[in-house]
Amino acid sequence: MLKKTKQDQTLHKLITDFEYLGNISPQLRTEKSYVKLIQYYEKHRVFEKAIEVSEIAIHHFPYRVDLYLLKAKSLLSLNKPNDVLEILFTAHQIAPYETEIQLIKAKAFCLIDKAEEALKIIDEIKYFSHKTERLEILLVEAFIQGSMKDYDKMFFTLQEALRLNPNNVEALEQIWVSVEISKRFEESIKLHKELIDQNPYSSLAWYNLGHAYSCMGEYKEAIEALEYSYLINPKFEQGYLDAGELFMQLHDYSKALQCFLDVNEIFGIDPDVTVYIAECFLKLERHQEAKYHLHRAIDIEPYNEELYYYLGECYAREENWDKALRFYTESIDLDDYREEFHVAIAKAYEKLCQFKKAETHYRKAATCGCELSYYWAKYISFLLQNRMVEKAEKVIPRAEKKSFGADILFTKAAYQFIMKDTENAMETLREALEEDHSQFYFLKEILPGILLDKNIAAMVKYYTH
Repeated sequence: MLKKTKQDQTLHKLITDFEYLGNISPQLRTEKSYVKLIQYYEKHRVFEKAIEVSEIAIHHFPYRVDLYLLKAKSLLSLNKPNDVLEILFTAHQIAPYETEIQLIKAKAFCLIDKAEEALKIIDEIKYFSHKTERLEILLVEAFIQGSMKDYDKMFFTLQEALRLNPNNVEALEQIWVSVEISKRFEESIKLHKELIDQNPYSSLAWYNLGHAYSCMGEYKEAIEALEYSYLINPKFEQGYLDAGELFMQLHDYSKALQCFLDVNEIFGIDPDVTVYIAECFLKLERHQEAKYHLHRAIDIEPYNEELYYYLGECYAREENWDKALRFYTESIDLDDYREEFHVAIAKAYEKLCQFKKAETHYRKAATCGCELSYYWAKYISFLLQNRMVEKAEKVIPRAEKKSFGADILFTKAAYQFIMKDTENAMETLREALEEDHSQFYFLKEILPGILLDKNIAAMVKYYTH
């Protein structure tokens, strides 16, 4: 413990000296001190400062190849491959047989669209490298394969890497990308079960296993694996988030809510996570708690449009349309291109009998979400319910041109019934019911007494039972 405290004090002294003096104290000016400071900045992703320290260190220790490699890695992180190759040229002159120089060079080649040359470098290294270097070579090979979008090969390369070291964080973090795109979910389940047998406390292995199960539709197993990922490592934020999202997909809003509340409690209030919290509270009809969390998040991030939108949703659920309108307006002021914002404010205006403004926003919702049938159906439904039949007549063909859905068909059938075009209306209704009978409510909202017609009632019963 005493040794750790002393190390922390030394690092603090190095950081303070560099931040305020532009260098470190002469008595601490060793290669080890510079490396420690560079690694600190790399860990915190302050790569510009890592490079700055590297340059000072190289000035004092011009023949230490590790310093050149640290600088090259920071440059690589900043996506400066040409600068990387330049520094590696110097490093190669100092240590011509250093494998890591070639590995970093291969990565740099990837960034300048020379992936084939990068693979040639890897093939050459494999012949003369020591077996202790095998893992690092495989990780770079997988990086190259990923850049070439060869995700099948990337998966097998990372699988080999993980069989060499089941706990390698980089391989565990990268393999899911290859699994998701190559769709090798069954192989991923088998692999990660093997890894967990070797180390049951690998939170990343449990996390990857959870995702693979989820993609296979095995949700119970997926939830269990994701829960293990953050129970093993309570600081594993992504585990909570992904478990929460999966609970939401499964409509288990109480458990989803707990995941998101844990994230905000452990990692601090995140406005984006608060949006999920509010959505869960709304599903659970706990509006006051949703409002409390949303207001707290707005204090932190006052320009987050979704926070205002969900506040509007809270007041809409309470039928406090004036307040709902106020917060919907705030959300639209921040982002005028969100169709769900426009349809929400349109409904508020409609409830407040401000029909002209309601029409404007229903139209904007359909325009912003022109490929989504729901927003066209809401617009047409509003027009027909408010006897704007001629406008609806013009909107329906536009909607059919831009999108397709049972919801549009039901509103079209409503228009045809209104126009006494019964034969075509019945045919449109049949098509809509075959497509998705659950959206019949669109027709019923426009024509509440529609089921009084025995023929229509019989058709609906046929398709819904």
